[in-house]
Amino acid sequence: MSSTKEKVLSGIQKIRDRFKDEVEEYAEANAIYSPEEYKEVDVKSFLANYELEKIGEGLNYRVFKIKGKKWIVKEAKWDMSMKFFGDAKVPLPARFAQSIMSLFAFEFLPKKSNILNDYRSYLEFVQYFGYFEKRSDYPHPSIDLLTVAQQNIRDTLIFFKSAIERKYKMKLNKKLERLLNSPVKYHNFLPREYQLIGESISKENQGKVTSFIFQEFVEGDLLADVPESKLSRTHKQQLVLMIYLIFLMHMQVGLIPDTKPRKFMINAYNWLTKTDNVIVTKKGIIFVDTRWFWDTNANVIKRGLVIPNLVINRAKFSLETLLKDV
Repeated sequence: MSSTKEKVLSGIQKIRDRFKDEVEEYAEANAIYSPEEYKEVDVKSFLANYELEKIGEGLNYRVFKIKGKKWIVKEAKWDMSMKFFGDAKVPLPARFAQSIMSLFAFEFLPKKSNILNDYRSYLEFVQYFGYFEKRSDYPHPSIDLLTVAQQNIRDTLIFFKSAIERKYKMKLNKKLERLLNSPVKYHNFLPREYQLIGESISKENQGKVTSFIFQEFVEGDLLADVPESKLSRTHKQQLVLMIYLIFLMHMQVGLIPDTKPRKFMINAYNWLTKTDNVIVTKKGIIFVDTRWFWDTNANVIKRGLVIPNLVINRAKFSLETLLKDV
């Protein structure tokens, strides 16, 4: 009997070992879980065991796919470039740009204080746009507090409808009430991810300590490439919820998540759905840029000048048009 039990347990362990995700195990064990927790680990040596493919680059991050794994790695940049038209980029000395921005108390380089502030904002983002049904959805030491906060927000969405209408001077379609009382309100917009700190892996950042985000690789279409007419009813419902959460987060804590368009000069009229920061997947709408926010309670630079108004105005228009089809 004992021998049979041992064989069963051994078989289960072999199955677990076969499907073990060593990338996530490393990320989970070495991530930071508090804006007061700063620790550096040897990310560079760990990633040296894998083949990395660069798949993208933004203003603040370089993005690599770990070949053969379901993970991407975002490395925070010490260099900077601005993309204006087409593929033309204008390189900027990051320290020069930082010195100018510092006059307005605006920091973007991955220094210790900025890394921890980014994680602090992420924890707020998680409360609004995340919905973790299981502890394993995000193995955080304070997962119980996070999930309670998430549930409180999602269960009370309808109670803020009147306040949102007053603040943003609009009248919301009655269909919204039905949607906010449906299971759609529990949709999780966030992929699994972990934030680590260590020596950089790119030649541009050579020798510098930076921030890394290990994020679950999300397969799907960039929202910018999907016409509204091609979205399923479920996707439209989730977009309505996402926009409503943008209003709620802005109203309550003053933060607006980044939904900048791919070509922000050409698509300035739509600073919301022409974005590459949201992906349309078979499982639903996923928000993949989880670290950049416009703080509308801060100074003129940190709050993004007119950008929050661009987001809010487009959000009002998109919410109205989407609600007609849901």
